[in-house]
Amino acid sequence: MLGKENNITIIQNIVQLNKDIDSGNYQANDLKFCFALDALEKTYLDKYKEHLEDATKGLRPKTYQEYVSYLDVIRGITKDKIKIRGRKLPDFKCSEITPEIAYEISEVFYKNLKKHNNSKCWFKFEAACKLAIVKNMGMKINPVAMVDRSLHQSKTRTEKKKAPTKQEVDQFENYLTQEKNKNYNSWKKQYKTHFDYIYNKFSIRSGVRGCEIRAFLINDVNLDQGYVIVDKSHCGKTNHVTITKTQKSDRMVVLPDDIIVDLKNWINFLQTNEDFFPNNKKLLFPSMQGSYVNESNINNRTIKDNAIAAGLDPKLFSPHQFRRYNNSRRRAAGHNQDRIQAQMGHEDKKMSDLYTTTWENLDQDRKNINEIFA
Repeated sequence: MLGKENNITIIQNIVQLNKDIDSGNYQANDLKFCFALDALEKTYLDKYKEHLEDATKGLRPKTYQEYVSYLDVIRGITKDKIKIRGRKLPDFKCSEITPEIAYEISEVFYKNLKKHNNSKCWFKFEAACKLAIVKNMGMKINPVAMVDRSLHQSKTRTEKKKAPTKQEVDQFENYLTQEKNKNYNSWKKQYKTHFDYIYNKFSIRSGVRGCEIRAFLINDVNLDQGYVIVDKSHCGKTNHVTITKTQKSDRMVVLPDDIIVDLKNWINFLQTNEDFFPNNKKLLFPSMQGSYVNESNINNRTIKDNAIAAGLDPKLFSPHQFRRYNNSRRRAAGHNQDRIQAQMGHEDKKMSDLYTTTWENLDQDRKNINEIFA
């Protein structure tokens, strides 16, 4: 549903429209840009309602809320306080948003927003412009089409990130194996070395997102058939577990034989030592206290600290870099692109292409993944 602020904004737009009509300032084909933003939000709301009626269609709640938050940034009602030439974007008439203004909008987004919001808000702004043209709101040309966005994107967005090489990953895994096989007297040290080994190896072999790995339960893994079910996500900020963002994020991810063996040993380790390390939630990768693991601890202590100890560049190692590595190995092996897309849980094939880095049946997929990590 629309938030209270958004309802107030829509009501204010209608009141202003009536005033403009009464004063004679209203022109049928030159509405304020706020109407284009409201129309776009209405489109998202309709898709959200469609999802409520049929869970396989439309926008999930998480996605709908995210889209509306980007529109609020464009409206200038968030802490970012986006303004162009001293005015909020909704106050511009559609005819006033020229390519020159669009360029300034792109520049303001780049300077004031984080790189993720910069790109996402620009896409929503472009969608609103297209809608203004289609709905005959006074915008005759698409001003976005004439803006060179490459000038207002971070270098990490215009260049493909480098994934770790096979040699670097092998060196990393060898170090983790050596640490795990050491006989430590401390139970906590034993837990940490076993956890670091299995978490990193699972992340590398599966290519699953970090937020999805942290949410796994033991029952999500089918050790006999060699796959894991991905259907939830853990938020590092709120420590809450929710459904995944999109339908395509829900998937069955095949696992190679070696990680199946390691998972069996890890689950046995958890169950054998439950007196020392309780796991009431039956998480696949619990903390020592049995709770969801902290995202920052995973990225720094579990991954980057071990990379440094192994003599490697820590920048190359993270859950997302492991996804890139997994994706790259699949592509290099010539796997079917649609199957890679499904395995990675991408909504758009372009994301798989960016990583440079579904399936007809599980047997073929397991054969493919085993060949890669043999």
